[in-house]
Amino acid sequence: MSTKKIIKLVACICAQDGIVSEIELETTLKLVNKKIEKIDKKTFYSYIEKFFEEDLSLEEYLLAIPKKHNPDIILEICAKAATSDGLEIRENFAFDKACKFWQRNIKDFTK
Repeated sequence: MSTKKIIKLVACICAQDGIVSEIELETTLKLVNKKIEKIDKKTFYSYIEKFFEEDLSLEEYLLAIPKKHNPDIILEICAKAATSDGLEIRENFAFDKACKFWQRNIKDFTK
């Protein structure tokens, strides 16, 4: 299921500051439900648990996203979730790498 892969990528980017806050998780769930696919909280948190059990790199999470998905939507979710707790997205090296992976300009997501 690609929604699970997207959620894990967002969690990976949010975790770059050393913690995935509750507000980041709530923002991710809200945006995934709005822009990707409706999922319930229990399913969402089971994906988050699996993320914390894994030991994958950012690149592995990026490569796992099916090409059918619009990277701009995924990057928007990543940026909004990662900044929901007040941190600056330009300081997030993982987000910058994700933008470069999809050949997007980080400035398009930091307005």
